[in-house]
Amino acid sequence: MTLWGLLTFLLVEVLVFLPLYLLGIPAAWLASRYAKTVIRPSVVYPRNRVAYYVNPILDWWLGNWEDGICPEWWASLDGTPFTWFLRNPVTNLRFARILGTRPDPARIRYVGSSRMPEEGRAGWFICWQGPYVGMLWQNTQWGVWLGWKVKPEDRLGVHADCYRYYGVGIAAQLMRF
Repeated sequence: MTLWGLLTFLLVEVLVFLPLYLLGIPAAWLASRYAKTVIRPSVVYPRNRVAYYVNPILDWWLGNWEDGICPEWWASLDGTPFTWFLRNPVTNLRFARILGTRPDPARIRYVGSSRMPEEGRAGWFICWQGPYVGMLWQNTQWGVWLGWKVKPEDRLGVHADCYRYYGVGIAAQLMRF
């Protein structure tokens, strides 16, 4: 697992994140300034109404069917659709079958913590499902999540209310608590 996990992680960083940023940064900046938007229910959480791009190709590439192009909580921190893209360049591509996968409890393996540590609690794990490998390390003030967002507790199943039920995405996130 470790050599394959490291290789797939590096391939994702170079073949997925780098092109997403190089192509996406100018497109996301232009879209956040000039593209038309519409408010409608979230695909993942239908009770939440979120903003989408009207253009379906633009929405699939730069949109976010879960949180919209700029969630309320992000906007309350002075965030914009452009900075939301910088935080989450994978956007809806996590639902694409090769880039993302649905959690399969029978295939989940891990080392480290058996559950996702609570926010502000120290912990780490490397978790994988076939070629989809992710790692999380955090202390009491910050954390890092790299690779796919598979979690050790996925071996118990993922509830249909969880955003990852529809597709485990890829992360390169720095988190502050």
